[in-house]
Order: sequence, then structure tokens, then C-alpha cells
Amino acid sequence: RIANIFQFVAYYFTKNASPQKWFFITLAVLGFFHVTLTSQKAGISGDEFIQHEYGRVIANYHLNKLGMEMPIDTLALKGQKMNTLAKEYPNIGKDIATIEDPDKLMHLYGSSFDTFNSLLIHWFDIENYMEFRHFWNAVFGWLIFLFVALIARRLTNGSWIWASVAFILVYFTPRIFGEALNNPKDIPFALGYVMSLYYAMKVFRSFPHYRTWDLAGLAFGIALGISIRIGGLLFIGITGVYMGLKYIESIGFKQFIGFKWKGLQGWAVAFLATSIIAYLLGVYVWPYGWDKPIDNPMNALSAFTDFQVSLRQLFEGVLYDSDKLPPYYLSKYIIITLPIGILLGITIYVITTFIKRKSFTTEEFLVFFAAVFPIFYIYYQGSSVYGGLRHILFTLPSFVLLGTLGYYKLAQWLPKPTISGPALAILPALLPISFVLKNQNLSYMYFNETIGGIEGAYGNYELDYYLASLKPSSDYLANEVLSKNPDKEYKIVSYGMDQVKYYLRNYPNAKVGFTRFDDRSEKTWDYAVFYNAYMDQHRLQNGYYPPIGTVFAPEVDGKAVGCVVKRPSNFDFDGVQALLKENDNDECVALLKDYLKIDSTSSEVLFFMANAYANKRMDDSALYFAQKSHHVFKENSRTLFLTYQIHMRNNRTKEAIATMDSYINSRPKDPDGYIMKGQAQLYSKDYYSAIATVTKAIAYNPFDERIYSIGTQCYQFLKDNSNTQLWYKAAMLKQAKTQEEQGQSIQSIRTIYQSATGEELDLEKYFR
Repeated sequence: RIANIFQFVAYYFTKNASPQKWFFITLAVLGFFHVTLTSQKAGISGDEFIQHEYGRVIANYHLNKLGMEMPIDTLALKGQKMNTLAKEYPNIGKDIATIEDPDKLMHLYGSSFDTFNSLLIHWFDIENYMEFRHFWNAVFGWLIFLFVALIARRLTNGSWIWASVAFILVYFTPRIFGEALNNPKDIPFALGYVMSLYYAMKVFRSFPHYRTWDLAGLAFGIALGISIRIGGLLFIGITGVYMGLKYIESIGFKQFIGFKWKGLQGWAVAFLATSIIAYLLGVYVWPYGWDKPIDNPMNALSAFTDFQVSLRQLFEGVLYDSDKLPPYYLSKYIIITLPIGILLGITIYVITTFIKRKSFTTEEFLVFFAAVFPIFYIYYQGSSVYGGLRHILFTLPSFVLLGTLGYYKLAQWLPKPTISGPALAILPALLPISFVLKNQNLSYMYFNETIGGIEGAYGNYELDYYLASLKPSSDYLANEVLSKNPDKEYKIVSYGMDQVKYYLRNYPNAKVGFTRFDDRSEKTWDYAVFYNAYMDQHRLQNGYYPPIGTVFAPEVDGKAVGCVVKRPSNFDFDGVQALLKENDNDECVALLKDYLKIDSTSSEVLFFMANAYANKRMDDSALYFAQKSHHVFKENSRTLFLTYQIHMRNNRTKEAIATMDSYINSRPKDPDGYIMKGQAQLYSKDYYSAIATVTKAIAYNPFDERIYSIGTQCYQFLKDNSNTQLWYKAAMLKQAKTQEEQGQSIQSIRTIYQSATGEELDLEKYFR
């Protein structure tokens, strides 16, 4: 081993020293210090607290094997909505790591990165644990940059210059750099992917001649991916494709199609042994997976394939439910978020490779396949994606490699010796380099020049979906408010309460609570801190965000991605409370009128004004303020529901239906829209339309009795006795007094559900 170490030092630092190599080493070292230091000022991402707590659960499971224990805070588990785990901990202790988490589905993740951090934080009693996690996150990110460079070197005949070019290009890909600071799921997963590509090249490029260390590296890369999420099995598949092609290349295509597969056993044994070892290593650190090492990982794989999380996502100026995004969502994001220079390099690569097809190598195919196949697979499976490129972040290094290869191939056509090839690659990278250096901790929001950068993306695409802007906003409060008035207590509210509470943990005069942006008038607070994710286009592009009272707004290229709001007045809170708690409509109107003199653009306040007037039966005034509320925030559901109710009590069913059409257009998965529209159609005696409308709601909530009540009335008016009885029994589920009546109701619901959707009703989904 000592001899190997000396051999390593000699190879990399003495005998084979060259200016190009030293330049690369210097670049890599500078990159390491830059990214790790930058990570210490990075914001806490949206999932980090839940991952931290679940990492502690798994760490405690493993510590118990050593006769040690880590205290588990069940209140913290409840705070992160892992209620089942919190409930079961007093009963089964460490083994909660092996059971399903039906609340947040954390059992589906191996969470090895979080476990690793939790163990170190526990052993070394780290106080600033989020900064510690970010340091290691950045280390993993830096390793991605390093392995990309080393792959580029292998693809460019050992060139350290092109390795340096690849390092610069991937390092200053803003979406990768920004996520490297604080993304504990996708960055470690991406590292496993890149490592598996690198070591697969090393193992199978010269097979059967290989080093055991390279096989170990391949196994570790695959295991790392699996230990983060079971989708790491993809690494085995891609490695297998590459191995198969290299085997065919080694024996010749004619030999292969002639079934003269000489030496296949050695290749197969190496691949299968590495894959099995990697699988077992990856699953071992994942208690739920290791508890049933075949069944549970396969259950997790199935769950991820059909994972249907529904989050509101701004895409092309429209707020979508994430499982209803257009099928080209990912491909569009690649085009508008990869740096222009990378896209140009990929274009050059495709053209030059087509012209010189014989120069196309199996290693290039591996990189190309690793870039595009996962995206096609996600599209084919119809899996739910959101958060921009988060779910395919692991493919981005491969795209950078293709771009680098494009410039490298172009350089082969230029006069030699020349540095024009690397210069051509670096020149367009000056734009993203400038962006990263200017917006380091917010750089993951990058959009390229194809849509006009951040300015063109603002209001059309999600920017701060990972809550990064809460950090500079909290720093502003700490430096400009809390530290300057240490004896004064401040109530601070935020949609990212956990993050803000952590940032301000050293300020006892900060009392941090929770509120959503559109519920802020119903809470007491002095300052509010918001980020701009899930915000609609209209408010972002028409001056309604940041709101009145904003004293600080972190910006990216001049666009506000968050805000700190100082409460302009308490009239809004007092007015809302007069309505909600005292039922005093006149006092509510008087107070909110005073508030609207200060801030006339609060959709929430305008809604409560409309509500108070509606209670007073002053429907014209109520509709006036409801329309103003709707103008500011066109998707304000409370405003639309109130408008619907006013139209209904004035027998304006046509207007009520139009109001619900507007709501359904923005919230197509909410059964309330269909139910309320169906109710209006029932009142207007359009029975067939009412049935068709409420039937659409069944797919989203098959046990809502209002659906079947409307259907029963419609069929009754149509004198369809058979369907009247069927729908009536379905409507009586909650009123069932015997088990037989309940069974009849459920059977009726199942019959109607199958007729409406063409699928069997999965009762376990609703009666776990």
C-alpha cells in the first residue's frame, strides 16, 4: 500500500508533472475552497429539515447496532409532519427506521447523505448543523466537478487542458453550482451517477485488464446512488449497456452475431459481482430497504415510478398542478437553463460527430446515453416532475461533457498548436461565470439568454422554489432590526418558518411564526419574510409583488425573488378579526377601508371587504370588492367562491357557472369547483350537464357525498329510477347505520367510480 501511495504521488505530482496538469490541480483546489466557503452562506433548502430529522432516525438505527443511541425528538418529527413515526417511536424505538412513513413517504429514500451528516453532527456535537451539512454538500458537488473533468480527460486523449475546460464549464453551470451548495438529495445522487460513468470507463475500456480499485469505485458509485434513492438501479442498467457494447467491440460484431461469445464469462462475472455488491451496500444503509432487501426496494421503485406529488408550478406563465405539466417540461427546461455555451457545444458535437461518424466511440455513446435516456424514461413512465431540473440534475454533467466534446472535436479541425479550441469553449462561459460570481447563493435560479435571462423568466417560470432568498432576507432582519433593537421583541412570520427560525436562532427578541402570503392579514406580526415560489404571473409582472410595506428584497439580476415586509398598519388584522371573531361587519368595513388607503393591492383584504358586504346583503358592493380582489390575484379561491355564492343567491346561475369555470381552469384537480358548478347547473335545470360536471369530481374525491346528492336530484328530476337509487345509496355512506348499509353505499360508489373513470376504485388508498 505504501508503494502504491508513492506510485500515485510520482504519477500525478513528480514524474509526469506538466504545466497543464499543475494548472488543472490549481484550478481544482481553488474550486474546492470557493464552493465550500460559499456553501456556508447558502440558504436552507425546502426539504432539509425533514431530511435532517429522518437522517437522525436512520443514524439512531445504526448506532443501536453498536450499543449506542441518538436521542430522537418526537416533537421535531411531528413538526416535519412525520406523525406516524413520532407516534410509533415510544413503542418500537429505533425500528421506526424500518417502517413505512405514510405521511411524508421518507421511507422511500435511503437518505445515506443525511445519515452520514447526522452521525458526524452527533459525534462532534456540531451546533451550526445546517452549515455543516452544506459544507459536505459542497464537497460532494466539488467531486462531481472533479469526476466530470477526469471523464473529459479520458475522452480527449489524456488532455489536462480539456480536463480544465470541462471543470470550468461544469463548475460554472449555475444550476449545478447553486444546487451543490445545499441540495442533499440530488447532488449526492448525481455524484454517484458521474462516479459510476467514470469507473465504468476505467474498468471496461481495457477489460479483462483492470484494477480492483476501479471495480471498487464503480461499486461505490452505484451504491451511493441506490443509498440516496432506489432509482440508482438505473446506474446498473447504464453500466450494463456500456459493458455489453465494449464486449461486442472487443470480440467484433461478426463474432457477436455469430454467437461466438469468447470470454463472455469474465465480463459477466465482473459486472454481476460488482452490481450485486453495489446493490447490497446501497440497501444496507437504508433500514426500510434492508428489512426486506428485495420486496421493499422494489416497492419503493414502483412508488417512485408512479410518484404523483401535486405542487403548484409556474411554467410558461401558467400555474400548473405539477402532475399536469406539459410533457415537454423537462426538455424545455434543459434548453432554457443550460448555459448557451453548453448548448452550442452540444450542437457542434452532434454536427461534427455526424460528419465523422467513424470517430464516434463507445465512451461517447455512454455519455450521450447517460444524458438523454433518463429523460426519455421519465417521459415514457409519465412520472411526476417539478422544481425545474431537480429530478434530472444528475444528467446535467453528461450534457456538459457533450458540450465539451463538441469544442474538442471542433478544435481538431483547427491549425495546431493552438489554444483557440479551449478559448472558444471558455468565451461563451463568461456569461454564466459572471452570473454565478454575482449571485453565488442564488445562482440555481439561472435562466439563459434564449428567454432573456432572469428578466424573461420572471413571472413565467419558478425562480426561488428552494427558498434560498430567505437567507439574505433573514440576514437583513438580523443586521438592521434585531441587533439594533435587542430589547424589543419582534413577531416575524414566514411561509418558510423553520428556515427563518434557524437563521434567527441567536436573536432571542425574534419570535418566528408561520403564515402563507395570502393569509398574512389574519395573523399578528411586525415583519413578514416571503420567497416568490408558487406566485402567479399576474402579480409578479404587474407590480403586486413585492407587496406594500416591503423594506428589503433580495434580487437576482434586478428582479425580486423574495421580500421582507414591515407591517404598514394593523387595520387589516383588526378588521379581519372584527369579522371572524365578533361577526361585526360594520367595524370590519370601517377598519379595512382605512387599511386600503395605505395598501389598495391586497387581494386578501379586498376579499374580506367583499365578505363583510355580502354578510350585510349589499351584494353590489360585495361584487365590486370581489372583482378588485380577483383582479389582483386571479386564482384567489376564496374570492371566486364568494362571487359564486353571491351570484347563486341572486339566481344568476349563468354567472355562477362562469365563475366556477374560471376556478376549474386554474384548479382542475379540486373537486369543489366541479361540485359547485354542478350545483348551479342543477338549479338552472340543466340536469345532464350537472351530472357530467359532478362526475368529473369523482376521480379526485370519490367519497364526497355532495357529488352523489347532486346526481341523485338530477336523476330524480329525469325520472331515472335506477340511477336515482344507485346515486342515493352512494350519497348515504356517512348516514349508514349498519354494516350492510355501509357495504351497499361503498359498492354503489365503486360502480359509479368505475363508470366515470374506467378504473377499479382502490379502497386501500382511502381506508389504509
